[in-house]
Amino acid sequence: MFFFGRKKKPPRRLSRSMPAGEQQKRSAFRMPIEFDVFYTLEGRPGRRHGRANDLSAGGLRLSCDEDFFKGSVLALDFTLPDDFLASMTVEKEVYEQTPFGLRPETVRVRPPGFAPFHVRAKVLAPFFDVLDRTFAYGMAFVDIEEKTREELQRYVHLWQIHYIRTRRGELE
Repeated sequence: MFFFGRKKKPPRRLSRSMPAGEQQKRSAFRMPIEFDVFYTLEGRPGRRHGRANDLSAGGLRLSCDEDFFKGSVLALDFTLPDDFLASMTVEKEVYEQTPFGLRPETVRVRPPGFAPFHVRAKVLAPFFDVLDRTFAYGMAFVDIEEKTREELQRYVHLWQIHYIRTRRGELE
């Protein structure tokens, strides 16, 4: 269609990888990292072992040998692998009392480690991994305390810094 001598551009299409009307549902960066997870299905006694193979502040992917329904809620216990913190420093601003008042100073410190996490998560996307012959679940954390979410975000952020520094050769 022409409008004042110029051809009207066709409307923008969404990419082929995302069907029309569907949007990205993740609200946080998801990082590829593996660690052990112990879980309990709500309403059932007994604790089982699984493996997480990615993580974000909003959820994780759990692989295990058990089949759950979509919407199942699990209590998860895990400790994040933070051995990379031993070789890492970050800048921190501290204040020193001087005769002229408080003066800011920037120092390099090792970030503190992480306590074990105890969270509840809901199964959003169950699927079967044919290669590993395991069940895998995209899970979203539910009823998570803000402090816990902030600690997960801090972990992801520090891991990203470590990854970038390692790629640049700043760390060994």
